[in-house]
Amino acid sequence: MPPVRIHAHPLRKVRGWEEHLEQISTDLRRVVSDRRSRVLMVKAAPGGGKTRLLAEAATVAEDMGFTIVGGVVAGPDAVPDMAHLPAATQVRVAGSSTDRLSSPRATSLVEATGARLRRAANDVPTVVTLDDLHLADFPTLMALCDLILALKGRPILWLLTFTSATSAAPSEQASMCLSRLRGRVAVEPIRRLSPLSNEALEQLVTDHTGSVPDPTLLALVESLNDTPSAVIELIRGLMEDGVICTVEGTLRLTPGTPGSSRDVNAVHVPAPVPKRLSSMIEENLLRLSDSTVKSLRLAAVLGSPFAPEELSAMLDESPAGLLTAVHEAVERGVLVCCGQNLAFRTESIWRVLLDSVPPPVRALLRRQAAETLLRRPDGAERAALQLVHVARPGDAKDLDVIAEGARRLVATDPTTAASLAIRGMELLDPGQDQRVRLAHTAVKALTKVGRLDEAVTLARDEIEVAAAPTSVPPTRDIAALQASMSTALLLRGDASAARQATDDVLARQAGGLPRAEVVVTRLAASYLIGDSTAVEQARTILSRPDRRDRAVRVSAMTVHALDRWRTGHVVDAVGILRDAVALNHVGETVQVLDPCCFLAFALVRIDEFGEAEEVVRGYGTTTAWTESSPATAVQAALRAPLHLAQGQLNEAEQVARVALRQDGPYMPVFAPQAFLVLAHVALRRGTPAQAAIHLKALEGEGLQHSSSPWQAEYLLLQAQLAEVNDGPAAALEVLTETGAQPITPREILLEDPAVAAWWVRCALTADQPEIAGGVVDTIEDLSKLNPGVPALFAAATHARALAEADTDALAEAGRLHRNPWSRAATAEDRARIFLFRGDHESAITELDCAMNAYNQLGAEREAARVRAQLRGLGVWRRHWKQAKRPLSGWESLTETERKVAKLVANGLTNQQAADHLFISPHTVGFHLRQIYRKLGIRSRSALIRYDASRVSRPEAS
Repeated sequence: MPPVRIHAHPLRKVRGWEEHLEQISTDLRRVVSDRRSRVLMVKAAPGGGKTRLLAEAATVAEDMGFTIVGGVVAGPDAVPDMAHLPAATQVRVAGSSTDRLSSPRATSLVEATGARLRRAANDVPTVVTLDDLHLADFPTLMALCDLILALKGRPILWLLTFTSATSAAPSEQASMCLSRLRGRVAVEPIRRLSPLSNEALEQLVTDHTGSVPDPTLLALVESLNDTPSAVIELIRGLMEDGVICTVEGTLRLTPGTPGSSRDVNAVHVPAPVPKRLSSMIEENLLRLSDSTVKSLRLAAVLGSPFAPEELSAMLDESPAGLLTAVHEAVERGVLVCCGQNLAFRTESIWRVLLDSVPPPVRALLRRQAAETLLRRPDGAERAALQLVHVARPGDAKDLDVIAEGARRLVATDPTTAASLAIRGMELLDPGQDQRVRLAHTAVKALTKVGRLDEAVTLARDEIEVAAAPTSVPPTRDIAALQASMSTALLLRGDASAARQATDDVLARQAGGLPRAEVVVTRLAASYLIGDSTAVEQARTILSRPDRRDRAVRVSAMTVHALDRWRTGHVVDAVGILRDAVALNHVGETVQVLDPCCFLAFALVRIDEFGEAEEVVRGYGTTTAWTESSPATAVQAALRAPLHLAQGQLNEAEQVARVALRQDGPYMPVFAPQAFLVLAHVALRRGTPAQAAIHLKALEGEGLQHSSSPWQAEYLLLQAQLAEVNDGPAAALEVLTETGAQPITPREILLEDPAVAAWWVRCALTADQPEIAGGVVDTIEDLSKLNPGVPALFAAATHARALAEADTDALAEAGRLHRNPWSRAATAEDRARIFLFRGDHESAITELDCAMNAYNQLGAEREAARVRAQLRGLGVWRRHWKQAKRPLSGWESLTETERKVAKLVANGLTNQQAADHLFISPHTVGFHLRQIYRKLGIRSRSALIRYDASRVSRPEAS
């Protein structure tokens, strides 16, 4: 791994204080327009960046034509390239010495400044910068005020800085002296230089190392967000300790360094902190009062966040007694308010405080905290988080609390619930009743956060142990565990195993009332493996709604809707799914047949893009997922076909890959949809080999049975791939084979009604008009069966017009289509008919229209086909791809890469850029790596510079 170096001359940019520079720029303009003096006062902590701010302000002023008088002191936050400033203008910085400026030297400084100003012309705009004036004595400040008042009629902006962490006396003297100016000359304080934002911190680290910090390192840096100089000192120290490295332009902790990774099963304990950062945090904490530090150590044991009343009880103080300590901790940035609770500003601060409590004392405090929490009606979860660290094997009382706390946390914090339950299991012998119950809780929690393989493995291991002759846990506990395992199996894409697991549960219950989770999973698994009894079971459930759990009813409605869709009743299916979505709710049960998902898919297929977008956006509020769950991957699987249908190939590909990501929570049951989208994109771009690879990957992803929601689209894509490779007759052969399968032509047309025209086109080209007629009849029957679906009517109009070679009807179909692909296809179809009639001029007009549409959609295969037809007519159009992108430079970037580059150059983080573009932060990171490679740069700061220089060039604008 390449070593990390601190740049000797970092980018001369004040990070996070753009608004302060804007305030200075405004006052510079006022000085010019009013022709009178103004005073700006800057206050900051030692190393807070005021010296750099003055340097940047001087640069801005010089660019505006101002003369600069005075200088910037080489203080702790100065940049190295300030050494050329005149030594005569420098004063000592705060912290370098406790001595104040001697009156003779300070007076001579003021006198020298005054002499230089008097020698200059009265009408020359001037900026005077004087740093660290908190070190000046009273007579010097009086002399400075007298000078400012004497020259108040001249266009001078006075920039005066003070360090805020000084004794009371000098600050009082400065305030008294400067108060003389108010009312006699314009005096304005610059807004306090507050701690840097996360974006500014990231830019600061990038400026000084040339690499972008990863989220883990950035979180550590945030823990020390006192001043820019402290941040730089931390990075320099981590570099010297050899605990940070650069990997592909990203700055991160080296593997094995404390804090570089987290134990996913750690229970409510923050990750360790590198020694250098720990020492710096400890140093900052020592500045707090002893009583505040004591309170913070107890709070660290309680956890983050914590309730103030819990801390009050631990300290045996009234809430009023906490006021001073909490106020100091919040003011110093150690604690933050979090609703009704308090929390440590960062996990690193929490960990340092927790480590400062000796382990034996920490154990006693955890016991005390648990006893206190158990007295509260809602304290079981918090008490469990304490006891899990001190409970001994076999301690029934403690384990009961841990089990109850884990069970309650499944709905609100499944990650912690899983860790808590797994730790509880470790304290029990295999086969014990409580261990099986804890395993059930752990499996439910792991399933909710998408750790499906872990959930299935854990459940199978416990069930196997429970089956041993020496183990006799209650049947109902094993049944509950198997039921949760069946849900994980189904979400993992293994419908057959899930169905078998539910059968085992029902056998164990021996005729008892089945659990809702079992009914839901069995219903879904039965439908997905093609069991015809699933539809009948759904109808039975819906005929007796008052006797079933809501989740069961929602699943039954979803199965019923899917059945209505397959039989061509589109309006009914969509209506049932809308009702199911309205009935759905957030709860512990994970919906394996979520109506939101299938409603979104249905709406995309009938070109109701607006409502589909609303359903996808609202998905997170109508499901049982949490922020740490696979919701992002599922939403990506829903959004990918929406992008595809709207002609957004790049976006469709990006979000489909997010749905398939392996570096985070993943939902295999939705993987087929993502692979199908990728295959569509590859075909549109003219890369059939890549499409074939995606279709091959689908063979092991839930397509075992014809009732799979993805089977019809899979067959359609096979036919379209056959057409590309072997011609229309081959495509018809694939589609004809559906007659021997449960998949009907109607179902294929429902996957994409616009495909009817493509099917008719293939049949006519292959000289099989009877097939074309059958397709037209099928799509028209669907349209008549669903008169309120415009997409079906447009598709039927298009297919009939193509079969009858009616150009006017094709033009009408083009107006009716909402799908951009279909609109382009109608123009191409009209062109073919005009060509057949010998009307070359009209054909060329339509072909031009089709080619332009395909080019805008990025459909390279279709555009190439149309271009070839134009060449056959003797018309040569410039190849859209002929203006081939160069291998490097701005012009080599794709449209999406340019969007990402501009957003990042404007200061957005990966997450913010992702939110703007509706993609994942991982995708933004991927694009950034491509951008860095093509532009020959390695960091965010370099990208900012590149973009600034590009925009400033005349040709760029």
